[in-house]
Amino acid sequence: MEIIAGQKYTGKITGIKPFGAFVQLENGKSGLVHISELSDGFVNKVEEVVEIGQTVEVRVKEIADNGKLNFSMKSGAPKRPAKPAMDLDKMMTNFLKDSDEKQTMLNRGVKGSKRRG
Repeated sequence: MEIIAGQKYTGKITGIKPFGAFVQLENGKSGLVHISELSDGFVNKVEEVVEIGQTVEVRVKEIADNGKLNFSMKSGAPKRPAKPAMDLDKMMTNFLKDSDEKQTMLNRGVKGSKRRG
């Protein structure tokens, strides 16, 4: 079986280290799933996600020049784009506009109460 970058394969977890998990594919070739590639979310400890002997599906992330395989177990789902941040000038403009409007309303209220009394 030829290993192709980007393709998914099934394998078994054969070793666990603090930096990731080793996976052996059905054809006998093995590679590493770095801790950052174990899950879409943050992983504190490899053992929180996988255990030795567990069958997993991996995607070949990279085949190094020396033949080493790097795998990923992330879903590959596109991340939602981050909400664009409002620039500081626009924030200040909006703040000043709102502040002026509120000050005008307060001034009207104060003047109106003086006339009544």
